[in-house]
Amino acid sequence: MFRIFAVLIFALIVIALFTSLWFMMRDRGSSKRMANTLMVRVALSAGLLLLLLYGIFSGHLHLHGVG
Repeated sequence: MFRIFAVLIFALIVIALFTSLWFMMRDRGSSKRMANTLMVRVALSAGLLLLLLYGIFSGHLHLHGVG
């Protein structure tokens, strides 16, 4: 379940990235939609990083080949 949630957040990051690309091409700087979707992408990336750190330290995720 933990890994599915992490993959879902990663998919949302990719969707937000391509959405901001779409807004960049369509709006030509006339609105702030691109900046807003990039802000959402950064927030999701930070959340994913925190989720992965929590998963590693709590034992839900295991690092392979380390140590």
